Amino acid sequence: MHDINIKRSFWSIPADKAMQFLRSSLGGLSNGEAKARLDFFGHNIFPRGRSVTKFGIFLGQFKNPLIIVLIVAGIATAFISEAVESIFIFIAVAVNTTLGFYQENKAENALSKLRSYIREVVRIVRGGEEMEIDAEEIVPGDMIRLFPGGRVPADARVIEANNLAVDESIITGESLPSPKSLEPCAEDAVPADRISMVMAGTLVVEGLGLAVVISTGGSTELGKIASLVGNAAPETTPLQIAILKFVRRITIVIGLFIAALFAYGVYAGKDIVDMFVISVAVAVSAVPEGLPVAMTVILSVGVLRLAKKRGVVRKLLAAETLGSTTLIMTDKTGTLTEAKMVLMDVLSDRDRRELLELALINTDVIIEKVSRDPKNWRLIGRPLETAIAASAIAHHVSPEAARKRFKVLDRRPFSSSEKFGATYVDDGKRKFWNYLGAPDVLVANSSLLPKDKAIVLQDIDRLAYAGNRVLAVAEDKKLLGLLAFRDPVRASVKDSIARIGEAGVKVVIITGDHQGTALSVANEVGIPATDDEILSGEELRKLSDDELKEKLGFVKIFARVVPEDKLRIARLYKGMGEVVAMTGDGVNDAPALKEADIGIAVGTGTDVAKSAADLVILDDNFETIVSAIEEGRRILDNIKKAIVYVFSSLLDEIILIAGSLVLSMPLPLSALQILWVNFFLDSFPAIALAFEDGIDHLKTKPSKLNGRLFDPVMKFLVIVVGVSSSLILLGLYRYLINAGFDSVLVRTFIFATFSLYTLFLIFSVRSLRVNLWRYNPFSNFYLVGAVVAGFMFTGLAVYFPPLQSVFGTVALPLPWVLGVVVFSLLNMMAAEAGKFFFGKR
Repeated sequence: MHDINIKRSFWSIPADKAMQFLRSSLGGLSNGEAKARLDFFGHNIFPRGRSVTKFGIFLGQFKNPLIIVLIVAGIATAFISEAVESIFIFIAVAVNTTLGFYQENKAENALSKLRSYIREVVRIVRGGEEMEIDAEEIVPGDMIRLFPGGRVPADARVIEANNLAVDESIITGESLPSPKSLEPCAEDAVPADRISMVMAGTLVVEGLGLAVVISTGGSTELGKIASLVGNAAPETTPLQIAILKFVRRITIVIGLFIAALFAYGVYAGKDIVDMFVISVAVAVSAVPEGLPVAMTVILSVGVLRLAKKRGVVRKLLAAETLGSTTLIMTDKTGTLTEAKMVLMDVLSDRDRRELLELALINTDVIIEKVSRDPKNWRLIGRPLETAIAASAIAHHVSPEAARKRFKVLDRRPFSSSEKFGATYVDDGKRKFWNYLGAPDVLVANSSLLPKDKAIVLQDIDRLAYAGNRVLAVAEDKKLLGLLAFRDPVRASVKDSIARIGEAGVKVVIITGDHQGTALSVANEVGIPATDDEILSGEELRKLSDDELKEKLGFVKIFARVVPEDKLRIARLYKGMGEVVAMTGDGVNDAPALKEADIGIAVGTGTDVAKSAADLVILDDNFETIVSAIEEGRRILDNIKKAIVYVFSSLLDEIILIAGSLVLSMPLPLSALQILWVNFFLDSFPAIALAFEDGIDHLKTKPSKLNGRLFDPVMKFLVIVVGVSSSLILLGLYRYLINAGFDSVLVRTFIFATFSLYTLFLIFSVRSLRVNLWRYNPFSNFYLVGAVVAGFMFTGLAVYFPPLQSVFGTVALPLPWVLGVVVFSLLNMMAAEAGKFFFGKR
């Protein structure tokens, strides 16, 4: 028993040989043998992968490098007995982590959903008797009964099949049920082509069957997918990578600077404790307390805005990754198409209604008339048969009238081996056999002359190449006509793909369907492809990674792929520098959805796909994906603005503090004043940037951070404008102190000036390239409100006596106030001048 090879290609050998290899029989295993195999092979369950708890989600909020820096700064300020400063810092940490946890508090349940597919009772044959056992107790060699509505509990080789058809869409992605037979198939057949196999998690929709189990648990096709999903490594977004690199660099630079500053002070004979306090003050000035909160709110507002467009973002940071997307791997069925079969064409000399009547009586569709309007009738049956019924009803064919006109005397159900079904009918004038089935079979058996058969076969090939599923209707040996059905492309898809193409995002189709069907859909949606631009799963599996990478540059369609193929393609695209979004709806899509930078599941898809995805589109519309990318770009653009705004003031603070120390002057700003500016005056305007609409983001190319937080324009605004204004303010501070003005008055002036020009700068930051006079500076109501609130906060800190004692300020005379306003306006004008000259480059 221990030498049973369950990895054998059982679908490629006869059924009796399969049972011999598995040492089983039609009477099943003995109870003793079944118990021994259960001990050896284990229970029919999936191995548990990574699981994420609520506590894990909470801890995940502290992986943000900016939060780590804030916590260190908070501890440092508490250590030197600066309680107020420490409280401000930890409030920033609390707000950010609470918002992030609130957005992401949805359990990662992809694996538990996968397990739910086989946690049920199944009917088996053991010891020659039929019995029901828990699906977890199934072992290789067990004989399982298959019946309509039953879930297949394990991968099994078909032994008996009576009109057996299985819905395998969760594994293969194909919407039509797969007919099953005993006949062996090719050893290298992909799961979608293994007609002699049934797979765990799939659903029997028609017929009866008996099958011998070949693999259970993690060894099944579904188990392999579960393993791929569970072992997928957590992704880091491009923005996270860029921020992490920047924080590392700035931490090293600031650390070295503070160490040198401390050593210089001690060498100059200053008190060690005083120098430690001063060093902490410089460190605090370099910490962007308001940025994490602003980024979280910008992401949250973008997520809410996207929800109104029928897109639900499950992971907060995924929203900004949408803005960097450069390539979309899209499934065909349900995303580009409507996921329902519709009659597209009829080729016949007969009246169309009569042809549909004859086709209709060959179906087993149940029609529930829930209302008088036929459009609302519920059709229950196989997808292609319900499509025939829907088409007949749409052509005003009454099912009852059809059955009265053609009285059924005998019936031969559809056979997957014969590829047709038939009814023996009496129309009141004569009796005849009415056939419905595969056109090539019915044409071959028809009375048509050879030359006429060739013409009809050309019509069939033409219809099939256009992506149609073709059926033939025949009366005895007389071919009556052809019915062409197709899953139609969604009306808005072509325009959406054109828009996303103009935005610099490439779209490739990746599907389990045949090449002809995929090519037809691609041409229809505006992704024209030649034969060289199509790659089948069989072909790509023969290629090395390097060979496949060469083809990824120009291939537009991947057909007949399996889950492992999708996962491999996504990984290679990412390795080529693409930011990959992957759409899908089935269990088979879950591994690639996890692997992609952005996994996008459709709302009508499986819960497994939704659990593995970052974004769920509720209306299954490709247009919503386009809207999501547009919103992602808006989010990323607004985050960049917040970064420029916050880091401009941080650089000013560092220069002011460090410059005053080098010049042996008292500090121009206290640690509390710095925190006041960073937390209140920086945070609220930066948060208000979340409500910026900005430009048409689909008219620009995707932003590739490539590990760099600042692009050239951002660097110019932060470094050139920021450094020049802070150096001028530092020089003004030195002049006023040396001129003999009261030090408290001068420091108050510096505090007020720094606060106001920080607030004024936000109007310039609203657009990093367009000048202020080209847009309405007051169109963002929330930003105007934040600036007004900032003015009020600053006024209270300067003129409200209780706060004067806290912040060490005095009331500024009117001439000094005018100086504050003039300097702030000049600083804003300098930023606009920089954008005017540099933004054009």
